Amino acid sequence: MKLDNIKAIFFDADDTIVNHKQCEKDALLYLFDKIGKNYKEQYQDIFRPLDRKLWDSVAHNLNPVPKSDIPEYRFKEFFKQINLNYDDYKKANEFFQDGLANSVALIENAYDIIKYLYNKDYKLYVVTNGLVKLQKPRITNSKISKYISDIIVSEEVNSSKPNPKIFNVLLDKINLKPNEVIMIGDSLEKDIKGAGNANIKAIWYNHNNKINNTEIKPYCQITNLIELKNIL
Repeated sequence: MKLDNIKAIFFDADDTIVNHKQCEKDALLYLFDKIGKNYKEQYQDIFRPLDRKLWDSVAHNLNPVPKSDIPEYRFKEFFKQINLNYDDYKKANEFFQDGLANSVALIENAYDIIKYLYNKDYKLYVVTNGLVKLQKPRITNSKISKYISDIIVSEEVNSSKPNPKIFNVLLDKINLKPNEVIMIGDSLEKDIKGAGNANIKAIWYNHNNKINNTEIKPYCQITNLIELKNIL
């Protein structure tokens, strides 16, 4: 199932090559250290679904909380749930974001496969939703940075996956056609659908062995990044 004619590979960041769960934990540890409070392991299990639910509400236009208010509101709710007495939610968010930006945790086998693909003469790029100040440092400060040609973040182009604009901007920048690149990501809705919207083949990194009950069809799927050696 080797792919021909591929010159460049687009990678999603979070939960594809970056271990978002570990980065999030690192950020919470940093936050609690900065505000002088004791961190408990169960805190991430409370914060993670709370945070995801709020951001997902924006993605699905439910918006119980305005998008601009979510960064601070999530800590107001989080601290309420864990009975923590700290009400500077703006500062809490700043500390959390600082900790997140400085975490360089990678997904298992991410370094090995990226080095392998780089040595096979593919140009490697990261295409990710999010904020520049949070997304870029986690790549540029990690040990894979020397293999990555460029990082494009949705904030820079004012368009998020699955909108094809973020892909098309990068294609124009590197002067390649859609059939000369392939996208690899963990999200069917954002990565696979988004790539398809730009006429780019996509490989679904299905590391949790989810059942695809959608109409979104990847070129193929893998459960471990190292499987890319059989495809590229």
